[in-house]
Amino acid sequence: MTSRGVYSFRWGRSLYHLSSVLCLLGLALWLLHKAPASWFGWSLLLRAVLIGIGSFIARSGVFGRILMSGPTDRPLVALTFDDGPDPLTTPRVLDLLAQYGAQATFFVIGERAAAQPALIARLVEAGHQVENHSQRHSWATAFGPVARLVADFSQAQQSIVDAGAAPPRFFRAPIGILSPPIIAAVQRLGLQLVGWSAKARDGWASTTVEAALARLEPALRPGAILLLHDGSERRSNQVMTRTTIAPEVLAQLLPLLRKRGLRSVTLDELLG
Repeated sequence: MTSRGVYSFRWGRSLYHLSSVLCLLGLALWLLHKAPASWFGWSLLLRAVLIGIGSFIARSGVFGRILMSGPTDRPLVALTFDDGPDPLTTPRVLDLLAQYGAQATFFVIGERAAAQPALIARLVEAGHQVENHSQRHSWATAFGPVARLVADFSQAQQSIVDAGAAPPRFFRAPIGILSPPIIAAVQRLGLQLVGWSAKARDGWASTTVEAALARLEPALRPGAILLLHDGSERRSNQVMTRTTIAPEVLAQLLPLLRKRGLRSVTLDELLG
């Protein structure tokens, strides 16, 4: 399988673990009045910088190997959707994909897959790919211990299979935040970590359809992996706080792909 990606640097993981030690040491010394609070602050800053580089400059490969794009020898791209399935948005996305004969990969949240088995069945029936986006999609996922992450990601695997899809082979980190514990948990489960060539940022409340398209359009080339969202944030009682603009973006993006002679396929086909 030919694919473009990045490979891990041990110094990145080592610095991350060093920052953990420094954080604990700095906090202890500060509480014991043996060192100024700035020691603790600098250690936190180091940790934040490392996570920022590893997450938002994923091609740096600071923490581990990440699939960023596919082969460029065929006119194929992979549309990927995060945070679903959603009973309001996912059907609209599926209708648009069907209209243009496009295939996509859905990184679903385990809890939502368990709550929407009919939507998972529809994804599978339409030939789309269903992959792992964690069980609960917490902002704190990247900072959890490896054992807890393995349990969470494993539960998501089971939720997806129980809902009727094949066992996932790929994983995308919640919020796109990466850390050595996430890398370790993904490797332990034998999953491939997936990033993106470009993202629409359609999960942000401030993003307009025009802005999302402007972010995606420069990346419309063979091998691209594009990120959109067919689910959005919810309150604890599962009432939708806002809807995603993915269908509106997709309605303009799919004709643009066709115009440029590009076809959207699943990750498996892109990498095959």
